[in-house]
Amino acid sequence: MINLFLPQRRKPDPRHALPKTDRDLSGKTIVLTGATDGMGRVAAGMLHEMGANLVLLGRKSSQGQMVIRELTERGGQGRVDFESCDLSSMDSVKACAERILATHERIDVLINCAEINATKQIITDDGFELNWAVNYFGPFLLTRLLLDRITASAPARIVNLTTNTAFLDRIDMDEIQAKPNFATSETYVESKLSMNMASIDLAQKREGAGVTVNYLHPGNIRSNLLRHLSGAEKLMGHVMRAMASPTEVGADRIVRLAISSEFEGATGTYLAEDIIRPAHPEAQITAKREQLARITKQALANWLPTDEPVSGEAVPA
Repeated sequence: MINLFLPQRRKPDPRHALPKTDRDLSGKTIVLTGATDGMGRVAAGMLHEMGANLVLLGRKSSQGQMVIRELTERGGQGRVDFESCDLSSMDSVKACAERILATHERIDVLINCAEINATKQIITDDGFELNWAVNYFGPFLLTRLLLDRITASAPARIVNLTTNTAFLDRIDMDEIQAKPNFATSETYVESKLSMNMASIDLAQKREGAGVTVNYLHPGNIRSNLLRHLSGAEKLMGHVMRAMASPTEVGADRIVRLAISSEFEGATGTYLAEDIIRPAHPEAQITAKREQLARITKQALANWLPTDEPVSGEAVPA
């Protein structure tokens, strides 16, 4: 906690700079959520400069077109497309995935970067609490719907953005299961920890298939994530923002995990800033991950493929 109020790194760590051999992304297709703002936007620029073909996902088409113009003006050989996708709406996520599959023959990297930290309870039209919808159900569904194409493009990578979940001692799956709308007591951290748990499960299921799944806590990065705070928390947020690293540091960490040869073959890895850390103790409990998988399958039954397995079963190829 104290670290949030101390000055953070101002520039990417040169010890982790990408080697030149990793900087040619010609012919690679990268799908990136949260690409119209903050770290995602900067990461998109870095990847485009290396020649990647980008599929940028965001809620607002006007912002997406603005980012495309910026990237085009800066140069880069890759193609840039924008797809409208509201992660709080599972219909929107499914429709977006179908469009991507119809227009892109391969997906080399999927980066689930978008997130929200809503401090007031909001229930989406699908009946999910907003943090759970955007931070867990939306990216989970998008990943599952694109997974066959990602696997067919192997070697491929999936990178999920997370936060510092150490603030949460334990996650009560029974409480989560008892709340059909997922309006739990710690919605933000619980939704992020759940994505970590799903990352570990998927990494195990895809092991040997040429698809790696890793998750990243980028550190205290300057962003709009704290915009929903109010009162004393908002004042604390201003201090945290002043001390935070610039978005370029977070974007560099995203790009590193997504394309660096340093992580070739690494899967199920938790990268906290620049250091590999052990998974949260709760995420290491197989029974809890299996229970989460059952809860997820039930909650997303209207949008998942009908043959969607639960934890411990093989994912259809």
